[in-house]
Amino acid sequence: MAGLFDIRSITVGPEKCTATVAVVLGAPLMTSDDLEAAAAVYYLAPGIVDQACLGDAGKTFKDCMGSTEIAHLLEHLTIEIMSKTGLAGKVVCGRTRTVSTERASELMGEQYAGRVFEIDLSCPDDVLAIGALSSAAFIMEWAFFHRDQPAPDFKGTVAALAQLVESLSGTTADQGADSAGDAEA
Repeated sequence: MAGLFDIRSITVGPEKCTATVAVVLGAPLMTSDDLEAAAAVYYLAPGIVDQACLGDAGKTFKDCMGSTEIAHLLEHLTIEIMSKTGLAGKVVCGRTRTVSTERASELMGEQYAGRVFEIDLSCPDDVLAIGALSSAAFIMEWAFFHRDQPAPDFKGTVAALAQLVESLSGTTADQGADSAGDAEA
């Protein structure tokens, strides 16, 4: 079975990663199309509802979670994973926007109009951001397509990602949080 998302590209910049992501044909486009799946994501990562969410229905993601694009849910789940590693610093943020119909058609064909998104993620570490995005996509695929299977281990996923980033950078979660705090002061 195809995944929920087709990650077309990831661009890594000095301060952010931008992922171009298509929601596969036949999959729900909005969280309101499958509220049980959106709730399954929430039950694994309840902190997503308290995240600031600018430009939507309210001040937090909770205010729009029941009726937003699933790519937007992917953004918030990715941010939650990054935050939970302790390696992302104090401010982790993102932004999701639909790409133009022309760009969607170029990338995937005209049937993908409205189904291709760009997700910007603050990028304290590219491995952390890309690993969190990949992990979030996996969790959401389970929630939307495979809820009859055992749930992913959210805490284990976060710990494994933190261990991977630490092994590549020589930083520990505590050091990452401390140095990020110093940088903002």
